[in-house]
Amino acid sequence: MSFKEKVFKVVRKIKPGSFLTYKEVAKKVGNERAYRVVANILKNSPQDVPCHRVIRNDNLVGGYMGRENLDWLKAALLLKEGAIGVIPTDTIYGICTSAFNRKSVEKVYKLRKRNPNKPCIILISSFDDLKKFNVNLKSWQRKILEKLWPGKISVVFSCINKELYYLHRGTNSLSFRLPKNKLILNILKISGPLIAPSANWEGYEPAKNIKEAKRYFGNKVFYLDRGNLISKPSTLIDLRKKKIKILREGEEIKKVFEILMHLQQHNLRHHC
Repeated sequence: MSFKEKVFKVVRKIKPGSFLTYKEVAKKVGNERAYRVVANILKNSPQDVPCHRVIRNDNLVGGYMGRENLDWLKAALLLKEGAIGVIPTDTIYGICTSAFNRKSVEKVYKLRKRNPNKPCIILISSFDDLKKFNVNLKSWQRKILEKLWPGKISVVFSCINKELYYLHRGTNSLSFRLPKNKLILNILKISGPLIAPSANWEGYEPAKNIKEAKRYFGNKVFYLDRGNLISKPSTLIDLRKKKIKILREGEEIKKVFEILMHLQQHNLRHHC
């Protein structure tokens, strides 16, 4: 068997939700130093070889199909399969995985040392994604959401569903955000909805860049690098009742205040 065929054989055995570095593949083939050769081989691999499951030696996702600017697509495919990665969201770096992969969600909680009773915000790519979580919008909720989304505003809805207990953690509620940022939207359209808590341990400062994120998670996750991200977390509001509550003031809080003011004036006119 040739070196190339050995590489393909190793990569075919990588399970969905997992990944290896080029060096790890080279080592399994029998020559750890040949990781650059492995990278070149995988640029033109057959369709049945899941080359997106092989990442750079520094755990950055790296290029895909021979193109460095397709690193986001590689990240999206990994996330869809349940892999865990630190990626840029529309606000700050998040440690993300598929919201539909229960095992991966639990791994994120452990890696992040997160309070097991606290639900994570879920990023979605469209209003229709809400239906996947049995969230059926009332007309008044949709009207408000159409003014808030897309944007840096996360919204709490009721979610009374035993099958989704691993997401709502017994709170019977879930928070969602529909971002405006093109990069994260493109990822979400492929990966599907993602849990996206900030990239840090519970109670610690959110990572502003990949170097800081690596101090928290090391080589246990993959990374999609987009430089420094300095931002506030999203604003969080509760939209379960018509009396809207602001649970956290963050990005785009002025937008929320303006909408609430408009609603109050509308209700006063309607009442009179």
